[in-house]
Amino acid sequence: MISFELIHIFTQLQQPETRQQGLKALATTMNATEVFIFGKDVEIGIFLPAQGLPQTLRDGVQWHAFLKQVEQNTFLMSILPAPDGSERLAYGIADASGFAILVFLGIELQVEQRDQIAAILPLLSAKLVIERTAQSAAGHAAVARDANRLASSLNVALEVNRRELQKAFELGERELVSRRAAEEELRKADRRKDEFLAMLAHELRNPLAPISTAAELLTLFLHDEKKVLQVSEIIKRQVGHMTKLVDDLLDVSRVTRGLVQLQKEELDLKEIVSLAIEQARPLIDAREHAFNLRFDTQQLKIVGDRTRLIQALSNVLNNAAKYTPKGGEITLRIEGHDTRIKICIEDNGIGIESTLLPNIFDLFTQAKRTPDRSQGGLGIGLALVKNIVGMHGGHVDVLSQGAGKGSIFSIELPRLENESSFDKLKNCEEKADAEIAKRVLIVDDNLDAAKSLAWLLEAQGHYVTVKEDARSALGEVEKNGYQLFILDIGLPDMSGYELLRRLRQHSALKNAIFIALTGYGQAHDRALSDAAGFDYHFVKPITPQ
Repeated sequence: MISFELIHIFTQLQQPETRQQGLKALATTMNATEVFIFGKDVEIGIFLPAQGLPQTLRDGVQWHAFLKQVEQNTFLMSILPAPDGSERLAYGIADASGFAILVFLGIELQVEQRDQIAAILPLLSAKLVIERTAQSAAGHAAVARDANRLASSLNVALEVNRRELQKAFELGERELVSRRAAEEELRKADRRKDEFLAMLAHELRNPLAPISTAAELLTLFLHDEKKVLQVSEIIKRQVGHMTKLVDDLLDVSRVTRGLVQLQKEELDLKEIVSLAIEQARPLIDAREHAFNLRFDTQQLKIVGDRTRLIQALSNVLNNAAKYTPKGGEITLRIEGHDTRIKICIEDNGIGIESTLLPNIFDLFTQAKRTPDRSQGGLGIGLALVKNIVGMHGGHVDVLSQGAGKGSIFSIELPRLENESSFDKLKNCEEKADAEIAKRVLIVDDNLDAAKSLAWLLEAQGHYVTVKEDARSALGEVEKNGYQLFILDIGLPDMSGYELLRRLRQHSALKNAIFIALTGYGQAHDRALSDAAGFDYHFVKPITPQ
């Protein structure tokens, strides 16, 4: 989850006059000695310090070589000369578009810190591009004006040269117009970024308010079981809402940066559509919409990632339900063709204005918020849909006659022509244990999270012990035998992987179950847990189920 502090720091980094102040704050937050920002000058093809910062560094050749490698690899560590003359560890993070790089001296960022920086670095990148473009445009304009004056003064004597210079001037003017158009597009992107940050703050405050109030109410209703259950349901719903917001934000960051690997299998599209409708059904019913489903009777098979396809379809269905006035109509059609399958989701809702239509699948794009659009959102859902469908070899389109005239979203996917040519993935066998009550050891330096999980397990009849660090956990194992271990990965004295390795050395624990419970949930994090020997990998926050 991206903290408000980090968002505030990146707001400071947007302006040259507050940039140094923001860098000091960022260094303090990340425990770095210094932080530098570089923006790419596309005309000369090198990275330069951002405006408002010192423009020279010790041993510039070595720094330029490092920045070039960061641009090619996205994340990179090296040893570089610091401004004070010492040699320091440098950790570089490049924006996916290749226009901005942040370099942290003196630390190696954790994966969670790196992902948070990478998620909002594109916002800073857009600002740096605007600044460089403005500088370059001003310089080109000055050159063009000088050329014009020279051509005028030599007009009589050098008519042929005057014509050539006139052509150069006109070319410069066209380039200037083109640059101004590009600058305007970047300004629009910058405005969308600002609107997104404001919307993110608004969307996070919405669930935080009832959570805060509910926490206060719990202290007042300790002896009223019914009230405690009602307040607990409020907290559960709002935490689920916040988790979805953060998951969507991280999802779109991972997908757009190509960090998501699809788990493909042979799928029945009708089943996928049914599951997506099931996810969207509560909102459709709550707004009393009439829902129509029409599809061919023929079998429709595709190859794809079940979870991601359901996510894409449910996003479009939820949008249709959100932005169709109460009592409206939504129709989902499936059409099977020789090599493609087309899914159309049509509504008679608020429609899409013509000015917004070309950018509807762009990141952070939203229409103006009105009373009938109060359900919220961050403007990332359709960008996620476009990327997921594209990763499956398909494409998504939208049609709308304008405001108040409804919308039609069309998703086309490749049809599985030879169904027998694709081997279905084998289902993973889950471990079973006949015992109900278990001795459980939870190791997590977040004591609030560990205790709340312990209470939940104790309520189910298990015997639970909580430890805040790995060494005390190892000492506890010497005294008592445990059947189930729930380990955090980022512990203060050693990693969860190392703790697991030491626990596995105890012969009495050869039949124990080991679970990784962590904030790291990407594919390579799960692969690391599997390689270390964990039986299961769960991402925080974990649900009781």
